[in-house]
Amino acid sequence: MSPRRPYDVAAIRALFPALARTLPDGRPLAFLDGPAGTQVPQAVIDAYRDFFVQANANSGGDFPTSRAQAAVEDAAHRAAEDLLNAPKETVKFGANMTTLNFQLSRSLARSMKPGDEVVVTLLDHDANYNPWRLLAEDHGFLLREARVRAEDGTVDMDHLRSLLGPRTKIVATGMSSNAIGTINPSAEIVAAAHEVGALSVLDAVCSAPHYPIDVQALNADFLLCSPYKFYGPHAGLLYGRLELLERYGRYKVRPAHDQWETGTASYESQAATTAAIDYLAWVGREFGDPADAAPLSGRRGEIRAGLKAITAYERTIARRLIDGLQAIPGVKVWGITAPERAAERTSIVSFNAAFATPDTIAAHLGAEGIQVWSGDFYAVNAIESLNLTASGGVVRVGLMSYNTAEEVDRLLASLTTLATSR
Repeated sequence: MSPRRPYDVAAIRALFPALARTLPDGRPLAFLDGPAGTQVPQAVIDAYRDFFVQANANSGGDFPTSRAQAAVEDAAHRAAEDLLNAPKETVKFGANMTTLNFQLSRSLARSMKPGDEVVVTLLDHDANYNPWRLLAEDHGFLLREARVRAEDGTVDMDHLRSLLGPRTKIVATGMSSNAIGTINPSAEIVAAAHEVGALSVLDAVCSAPHYPIDVQALNADFLLCSPYKFYGPHAGLLYGRLELLERYGRYKVRPAHDQWETGTASYESQAATTAAIDYLAWVGREFGDPADAAPLSGRRGEIRAGLKAITAYERTIARRLIDGLQAIPGVKVWGITAPERAAERTSIVSFNAAFATPDTIAAHLGAEGIQVWSGDFYAVNAIESLNLTASGGVVRVGLMSYNTAEEVDRLLASLTTLATSR
């Protein structure tokens, strides 16, 4: 990698055609809804389209389009491995993270007995909570729930450790919160699970867009994420240690070549996923510090450097947003807000206001072309832990690599207008 140039958000935005959309009056749309799904660069759109032109066939045929399909499939798996710094043949594609997690939980249940325990946290997205809750109900397992510290929106690690014991078989936790942006100490959680002989499952859906993930450094047993959260298509990824994938893989039709990728895949989505991962590598080549690639090289190093550049940029605009929100009377920002703890949160920022409900705020901002979400975002337990369910949850702003300080200021100005009118 050559020395980086300063992070150029205008150059990044130029790659995303949807960012040019405007309201009927000409005002631009501000896509601050990234945690629910990001916009995609033109290269992702092209890869999706080109699959249907060049490689639209099923696998295993002795003819040109099927051979082209095989090349697309192989390239996507190599790209996904590079994204996660995973060994070869350890990342599987699926419809989405939720479906993959239901498949994973049912597969792991084969090695468990009634009375065995699964540990989750109340900060988790429901896709990393309910599959285990239902599994426990179906098989007579016990579900243990680590509490959330309401004062800063973090998992109570002392409580989590107290839940671990000889009957703990699985510890399934999010790497970061989709509701309030908290980054969990995932390596510490994995180590604690292994100390009692349990398997670790990490939900990286709202982590993969914001900072590098290294499954080998984490020593994770399983990890799941979603390409549509990091500038790609709707799909899901499952990483598993190879010996575990081979041990627990079972639920497939007999001729299938893979124990986890069941049925005909969305190969067009695999092509688009490769393009999304290549976008992250491009960010690394253009704006990444070569030192940040270490100890990785090639595309793996470029992805790592790119995500570190994204982390640094997103941190600056998230700080601008948090400071601006806290300056508006009646606004409460949830989670970690102290500047010295910036490394413990992503650029997902959620808040409430005394002068309007979350739905009212989201509708007000949406009418001005500022796209945010309100509610619980499937983080049902997290919102309940903060005692916010009855009042409509929170307003969530998700800042991504393509968002700007001007968009943050526009949101703050619109919110201030609403506050003044109330």
